[in-house]
Amino acid sequence: MERKNGLIRLRSFGHVSRRGFLQGAAGLGAMTAVASLPGRRADAATSVRFVGFQEYDTALGDYMKAHDITMDSTYIGGSTEILAKLSAGGVGSIDLVTPYMGYVPLLVASGLLQPIDESKVPNLDRVHPVFKNNPNIRIDGKLYAAPFVWGGVPMMYDPAVVKTKPESWYDVLKPEYKGKVGMTESLNNILLASVIVNQGVEIPSMITREQLAKAVDFLIQVKANARLVAASYGELADAMARGEVVITFNGWEVMKKMAADKGKVIEYTYPKEGTFGWLDNYCIVKDAPNVAVAHELANAALSVPVQLTAGNVGLLGIVNLDAIARLEPAKRAIYRYDDIEGFGKTAGFYRIEPLEPDGQHATFDDWNKEYVRFKNS
Repeated sequence: MERKNGLIRLRSFGHVSRRGFLQGAAGLGAMTAVASLPGRRADAATSVRFVGFQEYDTALGDYMKAHDITMDSTYIGGSTEILAKLSAGGVGSIDLVTPYMGYVPLLVASGLLQPIDESKVPNLDRVHPVFKNNPNIRIDGKLYAAPFVWGGVPMMYDPAVVKTKPESWYDVLKPEYKGKVGMTESLNNILLASVIVNQGVEIPSMITREQLAKAVDFLIQVKANARLVAASYGELADAMARGEVVITFNGWEVMKKMAADKGKVIEYTYPKEGTFGWLDNYCIVKDAPNVAVAHELANAALSVPVQLTAGNVGLLGIVNLDAIARLEPAKRAIYRYDDIEGFGKTAGFYRIEPLEPDGQHATFDDWNKEYVRFKNS
């Protein structure tokens, strides 16, 4: 930990990440029911190639063991690596990838994914339409991704100090909260800032360099009022549990439970300017050598047992309506399951910024350069 100009910066990553949900899940016996899923052929063992987040292939472990499927996995730290690996010869040799929804349009435009045959993924029938019909994954009438898990980016606040539920993201700039604001360190802060300051822009990730600079200027203002730029949501929740932070710029719904586990009540809200959501998916690569099994595994990912593990053990937002109805009450209370339609209107699901110049919009490189300006401020 270091302090600069009164701002605490935490560097260690000692807490479970968003995708750390399946570590130890096998010991809980949470997924044994997966073996009873129908549809596996009585033929020889099949090996599929997977490029994605480690815990997402672990989610299918019991199903694969029961159905004689093995997986050759390459793990990633972010969806950019999926694009790189598929572009560098992965087409024709890789079966499944698990990108963030915002990358799907780019992967499709680059000819790297194939449409999903929905007849081979019957569990899609039980996926909430907000996710299944998202325009980032359903393109020109074809579905290119099977939604798996989701979440949002709310504002967290301490009701013992912030007596009235905040209505605006600009509240983090109020003088009474100076030195009491927290945020996590992430390039996605720019997207949230763009949602806030570039009102009226249809897709806040598709902005000009001037609009990008405006968003980062706002971030610098927030940082000037902050006590903490945390390395993880767990670090930020701990700071709120200690009373060091009373309001946040960005957050995760699960922080409410993280703080509660330490005896602290915090709440969250989606301010009036809006926010963004995330949606991770199973996608089938173009010319996948094991396309039938890839569809089978995408269907298993949407099964009630796997979805319940993601929701009850991983504390992630899940998409299968039958699984949502069976969640443990405390886990169901984490997300706005009773108003997913409303959530979808408040928290936009946005594609990533352009990787290459198009003569109009700021590129991924532009965003990174501007984020360095924020970090150095």
